[in-house]
Amino acid sequence: MASAPSVPAVTAPAPIAPPPTAPAAATPARKAVGARELRRQQTRETIVDAAAELFAERGFDQVSVLEIAQRAGVVEKTVFNHFPVKEGLVFESDPPMRAALIEAVRRRPLGRSVASAAGGFVVAAIGQLGSPAAIDAVAEMARVVRGSRTLMVREREILGTLTDALAEQIRLETRAPDGDLEPWLAAHAVLGLYAALLELARDRALAGTPGPVMAEELQAAGRRGLALLERGLAGYAPAR
Repeated sequence: MASAPSVPAVTAPAPIAPPPTAPAAATPARKAVGARELRRQQTRETIVDAAAELFAERGFDQVSVLEIAQRAGVVEKTVFNHFPVKEGLVFESDPPMRAALIEAVRRRPLGRSVASAAGGFVVAAIGQLGSPAAIDAVAEMARVVRGSRTLMVREREILGTLTDALAEQIRLETRAPDGDLEPWLAAHAVLGLYAALLELARDRALAGTPGPVMAEELQAAGRRGLALLERGLAGYAPAR
């Protein structure tokens, strides 16, 4: 089960490498380490698949870690070795989106605002949820998350960590003193757009909206939200 929407790849300059040398011979020790890591990854994937099946069948709160272990063909301790908390089977504690979002802000061109860069990244990421490869997973994720108060709370916590990370990046760039309101407000606005678009995607996926229609609606809503971020709220919803 996917823990977060996929995000566009963020390229980075290749590191300076030392002159090439002859490849080291594959020793028995190296082969053993490689085999152990492969088995570990395969076990982890088996556990995740088993958990996803059970959560889809009965809901997150109604499934025990022991049942997941039995479905995966491992002992309960093995599940905890890979996932110290049950919520980790659904959400990654440090979602890949965090690093990618901060990198998008750091690499924005001169003159582009942080709201535009971060908001544009968010809109592009959410827009991918309407793809044929993603829409079924979005619907499944929506059912599991919305059916569990524990997961909804955990998702809000993760959203909070993303907001804090973005606010800190903005504070560092602007050299704002600790406690300044502006970095916090800007970060919350961007992640508020992310949360709103994610919920819209889940609503449409659960309603059976075709992927192309859903993608078009997400992109349109994202453009409106991004325009609001870039322009500010001064002209929004005046009294009439």
